[in-house]
Amino acid sequence: MYKIKGIITAIGDIKTTKLGTAVQQLHFEQETGRMFYPFALGTKIEILSDFLPGDVAEMEFHISGSKGTYNNVIIDSLVRV
Repeated sequence: MYKIKGIITAIGDIKTTKLGTAVQQLHFEQETGRMFYPFALGTKIEILSDFLPGDVAEMEFHISGSKGTYNNVIIDSLVRV
């Protein structure tokens, strides 16, 4: 698991994979300027409902082996700082 701090720059719409899993993408700019485009899957989507673009947060994520409808950066937790 990895942990980074940055700014939420955008929150995407909720979509559904072919297998029926709900996914929602986040645009997250790390303090160094590097952009991440992680996804929240299933019940983790609820985490994103409390955030708005411009919020500063710490994100914990892991890398998934899957490369289906979503990329392989999966949000585990997101905390406003």
